[in-house]
Amino acid sequence: MRINSSALNAQLEKALVGAYVLFGAEPLMLEEAADQIRTAARQAGVDEIRSMTAGVDLDWSELNANARSLSLFSSRRLIVIRLPTGKPGDTGSKAILTYLDENVEDTILVVIAGRVDKRGQSSKWFKSMEKEGLAIEARALTRDQLPRWIEQRLNSQEIVATAGAVQRLAYYAEGNLMAAAQEISKLALVLGTGAKLDEKRLDELTQDQARFSVYNLVDTALSGDDIRALRILSVLRREGTESVLLVWALAREVRTLEAVSAALASGESQADIFRRHQVWRSRVNCVNAALRRHPYGYWAELLSRLCQLDYVVKGRKSAAGNVWAELEQVLLSVCGISTVSPSAT
Repeated sequence: MRINSSALNAQLEKALVGAYVLFGAEPLMLEEAADQIRTAARQAGVDEIRSMTAGVDLDWSELNANARSLSLFSSRRLIVIRLPTGKPGDTGSKAILTYLDENVEDTILVVIAGRVDKRGQSSKWFKSMEKEGLAIEARALTRDQLPRWIEQRLNSQEIVATAGAVQRLAYYAEGNLMAAAQEISKLALVLGTGAKLDEKRLDELTQDQARFSVYNLVDTALSGDDIRALRILSVLRREGTESVLLVWALAREVRTLEAVSAALASGESQADIFRRHQVWRSRVNCVNAALRRHPYGYWAELLSRLCQLDYVVKGRKSAAGNVWAELEQVLLSVCGISTVSPSAT
């Protein structure tokens, strides 16, 4: 059977099944679905969890042996297998099919596959997992669905937000649920239980000198305040903020500025352009400052540079330099301090 990740909790309340395959385009939803299964498994008496990653520490030949031979201190076991490529390969496929055929008792298999294309979903191992167990799909949210997701996430933290605050968070987090979830967690810590959040309060929190976020890092750089921008970057790094979120936020803003700059050059009304690209009133000054500081061509080159940095952060490309040092150079460049060419890698 196949269900959406949003329906998993209701399914787990009914019963646990012997096999789960988690797939889809949203990493945050996949991880949270895996956490939900782990929690339900522990509540059902599972007291041993083994996690392995294909290509790292997984020996497919041991899958069924591990499933059959429970430890002396364990009555039930959960085996979690990650497939970074979304494909188990011939050896893995055979191992999964053998596991399903043997109908191993007291063991639950969870395969976290990530993105699986149509061909992969038609493969024998995937179809068997779907038939014998449960296939959970983490579908990417559309732009229209994101505000509702954010509102539900805030409600789960007992925060009551206005429509304006929700829309602004949706704008900041568009395309990246991990960034949205991280910011909502920070807001929950600051606001506390039963708090109300409107646009004004949201602006105060993201602009507060004592609060540092990905969002005000971007706005500080646009404003040209290089000292504060580097200080915020240092705090974010020390707090454990993922560099991939910073690269994403900067690339997203630069992409918008490239479009805004081009529209302004064509003679369109600034008010219309800002409205179309959702440049909030509180951000007009910093956006204008950045547009005055750099011409259209700069934003196109900087976007190319950030795309290359994104490949490095995600492990798709190697680089000699440090990612955080490169982020410093990008921020200084946005602030108007000449370091290296925006197109440099």
